[in-house]
Amino acid sequence: MIAHRAALFLAGAASLAAISTPASAQVADDVVLNIMRECARIDDPSARLACYDNNIRTAGANPRTIPGETVVQGSGAVMSGPNTTGRAGFGAEDIRGPERFELREGELQELTARVADVRQVGVGRYEITLEDGAVWRISDSVPQTYSVPRRGAEVEINRASLGSFLLRYRNQQSVRVERVD
Repeated sequence: MIAHRAALFLAGAASLAAISTPASAQVADDVVLNIMRECARIDDPSARLACYDNNIRTAGANPRTIPGETVVQGSGAVMSGPNTTGRAGFGAEDIRGPERFELREGELQELTARVADVRQVGVGRYEITLEDGAVWRISDSVPQTYSVPRRGAEVEINRASLGSFLLRYRNQQSVRVERVD
């Protein structure tokens, strides 16, 4: 859903870039305002910020930069991450840059594994421990009709958009999961 919105916003931003005459300046301002309003509707803070930054760059402006970030000339890309930004202090180690979305050589795209344990951690929320010891938590509450994997069952976990993962069990709809241990 977020990927769909981001694609929609980028398409709108591309049409904004085509507007170049002074007579259409008001139209351009209205388009930018509408794009920014749509970005504001994105719940995930990282995706929302990316929407703002990508669209403002397309409109010909540069978003503000933070000391220690490097703007790659010609692309408008801002590179950040541990040991490259010069940032220090509380929480600096958790700053994530765009490299987290790049696939690394030899990195698995999907995993099929057996369930060692399942425990409920809230209404419609579960933690699933695989035989290799990895613990995955269902991120979003699942409906009561969802059949939770049982011990010994085989599940499939796939990489999804924006660094997320989807768990598929039987022929049910995939559910978003996150690795917690």
